[in-house]
Amino acid sequence: MLVADLILIIHFLIVFFIISLFGLVPYGYSKKWNWVSSKKIRYTHLFLITLVTIESLFGIICPLTILENDLRGIVTNQTFISKYLSKIIFFNFPSSVFLALYFSGFLISIYIIVKYPPKK
Repeated sequence: MLVADLILIIHFLIVFFIISLFGLVPYGYSKKWNWVSSKKIRYTHLFLITLVTIESLFGIICPLTILENDLRGIVTNQTFISKYLSKIIFFNFPSSVFLALYFSGFLISIYIIVKYPPKK
């Protein structure tokens, strides 16, 4: 269970990274924060949202979700951490809703790269 919880925490942090940069990059750019101009951070963000969008477009389940589920064996066998983090990052909506959200996120990422280009 500990490894499955670790995978869930990593998954949560990736989701948090993707979502938070949508707001932090424009705000940080206006405040002249150097780290928001980092090519490594910005292209990692673009890569991750592109990957999520492609997975959704082709109906591919996230490898982290597959790994976590395999490690748990039974979905109902959850620890405290997995129970509550799962509620935060997994929603019961039709796949078309996720595809629209991910594609919108992808387009926003492209816009942010163009409007606030990475510098270093």
